[in-house]
Amino acid sequence: MLDNLSKGLFNAAMAGVGAVAILAEKTAKVGKICMEKGAETLERGRVLNDELRRKGEQVTQERRERLANEALERLTAQEREALRQKLADLDAREAAAQAEAQEVADEMDAAAAEDESTDTAQ
Repeated sequence: MLDNLSKGLFNAAMAGVGAVAILAEKTAKVGKICMEKGAETLERGRVLNDELRRKGEQVTQERRERLANEALERLTAQEREALRQKLADLDAREAAAQAEAQEVADEMDAAAAEDESTDTAQ
């Protein structure tokens, strides 16, 4: 009888060890699956976030253009002429700044060439 009891306890202990082993194995599999699903969800979230940001920028740009067009359509003839003059002034300033930048670049190139020719002569 004692022998049966010890066999029973032994079998119960082995069943417990087996259950723990199975539980550990299944837990590892579930953990791996959860990590994979989490990574997939994170990537989908990134894609959706990028798409949402792109669509938001597009809608914002379209709205800006629509509002600008509406504002232009409401201008009187005098206001449109003043706007044309302002744009012409801005174009002239931009052209002058580009010409000045080109002159400075040309002067720097000439100075560098002069320094180079002085260095090679020595």
